[in-house]
Amino acid sequence: MTASAQHHATNDARFVPFPLHRARAKLFLTGHSDTAVQPFEFMIATDSAHLESAAGLVTRCYGGRGYSVADPESGTGETTLIARRDGRIVGTITVRCGVRVKLHAEAGFAEHVGELRQHECRLVEYTRFAIDRDALAGSAGDTDLATELIRRALLLGRIAMDATDCVIEVNPRHARCYQRQFGVRQFGQERTCERVGTTARLLHLDLNRVRPAGCGAQTPSIGHMMQ
Repeated sequence: MTASAQHHATNDARFVPFPLHRARAKLFLTGHSDTAVQPFEFMIATDSAHLESAAGLVTRCYGGRGYSVADPESGTGETTLIARRDGRIVGTITVRCGVRVKLHAEAGFAEHVGELRQHECRLVEYTRFAIDRDALAGSAGDTDLATELIRRALLLGRIAMDATDCVIEVNPRHARCYQRQFGVRQFGQERTCERVGTTARLLHLDLNRVRPAGCGAQTPSIGHMMQ
């Protein structure tokens, strides 16, 4: 990673970063108001055990809400970011690189993704977002974790993957939450997401406009993002 990229990755004083190109990339949440609570550890999943645990968390969170849950794809083109506390995976989100593979959103919003490609946008897609609320019960860390996990994923797409734009399929009920929290825009009308078996709305974000944490009153939670 270049010195410039490291600078942009480290401009949040609450985080002590490790370069994202390393096999065990980590980001530690520091300065938590509750010193008795262990900090979250953010890292890129690089082994089968972490990937299986992340997939299991997605299955529990989405399946419990009646969504269809497809098995994660193997091979190149996807990077899974996980959050751990005390060695347990309590959050996950996957970044899908549209330069290397076809995006899931192209199944239902082909013309919208195609428009971005025509403008030579380097695309990533965010999917399989899940937070283990049961593991975090009784603490305020779940809301912080959801926001910071997504923000770390946005930075991963922008800096490590050199993406210019991202797309996200979300439950229509929660689109405004993402608009307030991260500055995304609605892109097209509500449609059926066959992959999950429910309606979805496509959101788009210019990654150069990623906002700092704490700019909104609400925080995205599991079930918002189409897996």
